[in-house]
Amino acid sequence: MPSDKICEKLRKKDAQICDLRFDKQIDLNNVDLKKLKVRDLKKILNDWDEVCDGCIEKTDFIKRIEELKPKYMGRSDL
Repeated sequence: MPSDKICEKLRKKDAQICDLRFDKQIDLNNVDLKKLKVRDLKKILNDWDEVCDGCIEKTDFIKRIEELKPKYMGRSDL
């Protein structure tokens, strides 16, 4: 059953059920950044406590993540 239909049925019991969002884990070693949403790219930078000043387009965020990737990916392998 599609999630929209489930949400419709459960909304009668609790209206907040359709507002739930779960963070998905992103494996930066195997993910294609071009396929991620800008929201996910921003979350990666936010998790790293980094900002992307002047980033307007998706390619700007991808470029910034690629620049910082060695710094943070090397840290997680330790």
